[in-house]
Amino acid sequence: MAAREASAVAAIARFDQDSGAALLPYTALLLRSESSASSRIERLTSSARKVIEEESFGGIGGNARAVVANTRAMREALAHDGALSTGSLLRMHEALLRPHAPDVAGRLRDEPIWIGGGEHAPVDALFVPPVHTRVPGALDDLIAFTVRTDLPPLTRAAIAHAQLETIHPFADGNGRTGRALIHVLLRQSGLGVYAPLPISAVLLADTSTYFHALDAYREGRCEAVIDLVVDAAQEAADLGLRAGTSLRAVHEHWETLITSRTGTPDRSIVRLLLSQPVLDVATTARELGVSEQAARRAFSRLESAGVVVGYQVARGRRAWRAPDVLDLMDDVTAGLRRPREPCPAGGARATAARGR
Repeated sequence: MAAREASAVAAIARFDQDSGAALLPYTALLLRSESSASSRIERLTSSARKVIEEESFGGIGGNARAVVANTRAMREALAHDGALSTGSLLRMHEALLRPHAPDVAGRLRDEPIWIGGGEHAPVDALFVPPVHTRVPGALDDLIAFTVRTDLPPLTRAAIAHAQLETIHPFADGNGRTGRALIHVLLRQSGLGVYAPLPISAVLLADTSTYFHALDAYREGRCEAVIDLVVDAAQEAADLGLRAGTSLRAVHEHWETLITSRTGTPDRSIVRLLLSQPVLDVATTARELGVSEQAARRAFSRLESAGVVVGYQVARGRRAWRAPDVLDLMDDVTAGLRRPREPCPAGGARATAARGR
């Protein structure tokens, strides 16, 4: 196990070196893809195009809105600097659930819950977390664990993630918050500093294995979840490197398609599309400091060149999308492979014993 973890840490270090030296802004691609992958287990699936449209223009709603909220929670996690605390966990959770569940966002649960089973009692429940009155103390214990220095980083992150899922401190959003916690702990260990490791895309490719590992942890066998996170981290580092290579290839191909003269904003728009693959004229003009007329003409040329596709994103609003980048985002979300079918317990929502 120690050798495998050392190999995975070395792979993440190579991923960090590549992302830190990258001239292209592929942090945005990985951030959104990781957020989408982490949401997928909750059956919150949405295409990259819909996610970017919701993020840029709003009005899409549904799963896209929830994935955008998860992206905000991931940004909160990646921006966290300093020691982990209950307050920082609550801030991540609040960013995650504020748009669609403001009544429980950023709050510890205040009633018993269970996973599966009946609506009014935990008969035949798949899992019953600790009673809510024990949650604050359990979180204090977890936070104390995260500052231990006698464990390697992936082992510590794996156990902390499994323990947060076991405590189940929130009425909803525990899994997504717990996977964001992995990124916080990796960054505290000096890993995944420049871009988020796309670990959820790998970790949740086989949800049955994921849930079995959590079950084993709750039975006192932590090896399965450590194995799972170590192997996922190794594969995620490779996935991140391939994503960076693919994005560079997209950019190089686009450059061969641009024939406009010097002084036009075409190449600047192309670079902007790498991190914002759906754009309208107003946003582009504001971001690049050019006139809307210049932006509109540039989009016309880029559409003729096959870089973007123009379409009506809403009534009275025309936008242009870059299918090459959107397809890459979807591929990274799926781990560059077709995800397996989730097990029946996948994405099970906790049942609260309301009024009890």
